[in-house]
Amino acid sequence: MTDNENKHLLRERQKEQEIFKAATAAALKALSGGEDVSVSFNAHEPIAARLPFSDNYKATKLPAIGNPDDKSQKLNMRAAADIRATHIAYHNAALHKSSKPDNPESALAWDALERARCESIGMRNLQGVKENLNQALNIECKTKRYDGIDNKDDCPFAEALYILGRSALSETDLPENAQNLQALWGKDIADKLGNETIADLIPHINDQQAFAQKARSLLDRLGLEGFEDINDEGLSPENNDDESADEESNEQDSSENDTKDQKDSEGLENPLTGEQEQEISDDSELQQADQEHQETAADDGANTDIQTEENGQSSEHAQGDANPLSEHGHNPNYRVYTTEFDEIIKAEELASPSDLHRLREMLDAYLDRYQSMITRLANRLQRKLMAQQQRNWKFDLEEGQIDSTRLSRIIANPSVPLSFKQEQEAEFKDTVLTLLLDNSGSMRGRPITISALCADILIRTLERCNIKTEVLGFTTRAWKGGRSRELWMENGRPDKPGRLNDIRHIIYKEADSPWRRTKRNLGLMLKEGLLKENIDGEALAWAHNRIARRPEERKIIMVISDGAPVDDSTLSSNPASLLEKDLHSVINKIEKSSKVELCAIGIGHDVTQYYKNSITITDVDQLAEALMHKLEVLFEK
Repeated sequence: MTDNENKHLLRERQKEQEIFKAATAAALKALSGGEDVSVSFNAHEPIAARLPFSDNYKATKLPAIGNPDDKSQKLNMRAAADIRATHIAYHNAALHKSSKPDNPESALAWDALERARCESIGMRNLQGVKENLNQALNIECKTKRYDGIDNKDDCPFAEALYILGRSALSETDLPENAQNLQALWGKDIADKLGNETIADLIPHINDQQAFAQKARSLLDRLGLEGFEDINDEGLSPENNDDESADEESNEQDSSENDTKDQKDSEGLENPLTGEQEQEISDDSELQQADQEHQETAADDGANTDIQTEENGQSSEHAQGDANPLSEHGHNPNYRVYTTEFDEIIKAEELASPSDLHRLREMLDAYLDRYQSMITRLANRLQRKLMAQQQRNWKFDLEEGQIDSTRLSRIIANPSVPLSFKQEQEAEFKDTVLTLLLDNSGSMRGRPITISALCADILIRTLERCNIKTEVLGFTTRAWKGGRSRELWMENGRPDKPGRLNDIRHIIYKEADSPWRRTKRNLGLMLKEGLLKENIDGEALAWAHNRIARRPEERKIIMVISDGAPVDDSTLSSNPASLLEKDLHSVINKIEKSSKVELCAIGIGHDVTQYYKNSITITDVDQLAEALMHKLEVLFEK
């Protein structure tokens, strides 16, 4: 076959692939009833998907196909489209979230039943959806080796509940590779439910609120925590009307009062409240800061006067956390095989000065492409922040300076008294922000580049507003386990060893270091071979403990990630949900017991299943806008 024939064949295959993708996207929009839903494709996207909780971006992602002739790849894409379409069509995110329990295991089970409900409606209504979903589940169970397990601990309870629940609610048989789960989990679930069955939920399948009330009782009988005390008023959409919003606010106030003593014992400050706005028009500082890219390497290498401890935290503020997450925040079942090979390291120690200079130049080259967009967003954020920190005036007072703008009233009516004004200082709490960046391999390329660019401009913007910023990254030292796994193998491979990889936590910029002395460090994110695997729970606990020791009144952690915790070595030797459960536990501890404010941005991955205060973007190009928007909302409180 000639080169021209090969090129023609390749074009035809690409054309066929694009036609199939367009048809699948159109089918998803039609089934979901959402014509405004955007659809994109990613080779690493799984077939199954988490529920689309409240999200500012109406977007969904499907697994891409590499070979148009591969029927299994086409099936996977169709099944993924059907799953997402049923979630969009039948799932009310606010209603589901309003009664979701705080316990991580219970929350996963709550999500599992709702996923099963949404997909079962589609399977009951359309034969094609039923066939696609059953075939895809059969492939997924084969991939996860559920067909060959002989211990129910090898399949997480929430996963088993989803599979068995979908079969019961859709009244379809389990596919061949999932039937093993009936033997392992079916009897255990039946024994706990007694006279009840999952099929009892079928009459309520089309009414999410009624289904939720019945499901709550069912999950309580299964022994899960957090369902026995939820009253019916909690099962209504958030912010449905003013009355429900007031009730929710009262419930939150009550909860805060109940936990006040516990929070005070941790020595953490209250979050900022109050809003003041004042327009300013001077953007010249941002333009001047942009010119600082031309500073010489001598400025970058200037010695800092801040003495730091081994973990990179300023010794001035290392006062000891009253309740460190490293001891109490992790899931009780979470274990670490060894910490001998873990490291907390500064960015400048991972590359030579010449390499850092070269990588920074690469980052600056990308910056030219995105600078106008990011600078515009940063300008907007700076104006809002500066407006809250500027002095303002209080009017219509009986003493102070004469208000000249009110003199016209006296001329028109001499009986009107003089009006005075007084200048007052705006209240703005001393603030520090930690930007915690996922440095996993899936972030390689554009995601990590734009993350570094956003971090760079954000640091400069906040620095001019007297807000300190810390930039941290987390990954592992090796793929598939490293020296920790080697030690485990030498010791005879004991069962369920826990986390089985060497973590690497990177300090790109400390909060007390100025931008000009650390700007080269951000280029390290572009270094080939740096990004590996991600163990989010321990990284978040580490970032929290660093910021919790700082003296600022207000402390914020913002996480940017593109996926769930993944470490092949750990997951291959432990229950599949080990890392995910630990992340849930750490987040729950921070959100409930710490006054450090936590928020997250997910890139192409739904992080709302983990973080209450979060948004998901479908394209990394949306990161700058999402980041600035999130900070604007935080600082307007």
